[in-house]
Amino acid sequence: MRSGQALARATGNLRRHSARSALLVGGIALGVALLVFLLAFVSGTRRALLDRVVSSIPITHIIVVPKAFSLSVLRFENPLSNLDDQAAGRIAALDGVERVMPMAGLKMPAQLRASFFGRGFVTDTGVFGIEPDLVVDQLAEDAGFAAETPGIIPAIISSDLIDMYNTGFAKANDLPQLTQQILNGQRATLVLGSSSFNPSTAGTVRRVPIRLVGVSDRVPLVGVSLPLSTVNRWNRDLVGEDSPSYIQLNVVTERAEEVDRIAGQIESLGYAVATGREIASRVRTLSDVLRAAFALIALVVLVVAGIGIANALALSVMERRHEIGVFRSVGASRNDIRVLFLAEAALLGLVGSGIGVIVAIAAGQVADLVLDRVLPAMPLLPETFFWFSWPIIIAGLSLGFLVSVVAAVSPALRAARLDPARVLRTV
Repeated sequence: MRSGQALARATGNLRRHSARSALLVGGIALGVALLVFLLAFVSGTRRALLDRVVSSIPITHIIVVPKAFSLSVLRFENPLSNLDDQAAGRIAALDGVERVMPMAGLKMPAQLRASFFGRGFVTDTGVFGIEPDLVVDQLAEDAGFAAETPGIIPAIISSDLIDMYNTGFAKANDLPQLTQQILNGQRATLVLGSSSFNPSTAGTVRRVPIRLVGVSDRVPLVGVSLPLSTVNRWNRDLVGEDSPSYIQLNVVTERAEEVDRIAGQIESLGYAVATGREIASRVRTLSDVLRAAFALIALVVLVVAGIGIANALALSVMERRHEIGVFRSVGASRNDIRVLFLAEAALLGLVGSGIGVIVAIAAGQVADLVLDRVLPAMPLLPETFFWFSWPIIIAGLSLGFLVSVVAAVSPALRAARLDPARVLRTV
C-alpha cells in the first residue's frame, strides 16, 4: 500500500468515527497547547530578564560592594571590607583588571526641586557620584557629563526611574509621559542639607543648579548621579570627610574570560561581588528548572492523551475485525495493516498538534492583554511575557506527533496479527 493510499483510507476511517476522532484530537491539542504555552512563558520572561542583566552589567564588569551579614531583620556591613581608595588600588593591581570606577554617595540629606509641564514638585533624593566612563556608551557624544559647566552640574537619572514616573506618578496625576528627549537639557535644583525628615533653615542649606544630560540603567534608582569629583568635593567640604569612601566599585576586566577568576580573587580580599555572567547564570538555572517542571506537566497531559489514542485504536481493532479480515483476504499484507493504523494515529497527532500550537499562540496574546490590565503599572515589566520561538513550536508539533504514533504501535501490531480466515469464519 502506497503512502497516499494509506493516508486516504486513514482519513476516511477517522471521518466515519468523527466524534471519537475529535475527542482524541482535542486531547493531543490540549497537551501541546499547554506545553507550548508554558515553555513560551518561561522563555519570554527569561529573555526579558537576561536583556536587562546584559544591558545593566556588561559582561566584562564586576560590581564590588562591602560584605555584609544579617541578624534577624538587621543587616550589618563588615567594617573590615570598607571601600576606599586603598581598596580600589588593591583591586586595580590585580592581574587582568583594566580599571576600577568607584561610586560614592553624598553623606548628607538632599532634596530635588524641578518643574515639568508647568507643575513643580519637591522630593527627597539620594545623590551619587559616578565615573563618567561608567555610562559613556549610553550618553550622547555631546552630553557633557565628564566636565562641569561653571555654575551648573551635569546629572543623570535612572531609566527605571522614568518608567516608575510614567507608570505611576504621571498616570495618577494625569500628566504626560516623560521621555529621554524631553528630559535632556532640563534644569532642576538640588537642595543640600535638607529633607522632609530633617528640614533645615535657609541659612544652613546649599542650593545647586543641575542639568539633566541623559539616562542610564547603570546608576542607582532612587536619586540623581553626578560626576564623582563633585560628590567627593561636597563630602569633603560640607561633611568633613577626610578621605573618600565608596558604596561600590565597578571593576572592568581586560577580557570577559577573566571575569570569574578576578571575581574570586576580589572575594578572597573580603568583598562581595556580582557579575552579569553570574546573575545571568542564576536566571538561566531558574528558568531551566521552571521549564523542566512545566514540560513535565504538559508531558503528563500528552501521555494521558496518548493512552486515550491507544485505547481508542484498540477498540477500533475489535470493531473492525471483519473489515481487516476482508482487507487481508484481497491481498493486503500485515505491514499494510500496521501502516494503516499508524497513519490514522499520525493524522490525529498532526491535526491535534497544529491546533494546539495555534491555541497556545492565541492564549499567549490573550494572556498578555489580561496581564496588562490586571497587573499594577510597574516598571521593568516586559512588553510580552511569551516568546513563541521556532524551537518551541517545532518541539510541540514533534512531541504531539510522536506520542500519537507511539501510542498506536501496540494496536497496530495487534491488528496485523489477526488471522483473516479465523476472523471471517466468526462473522
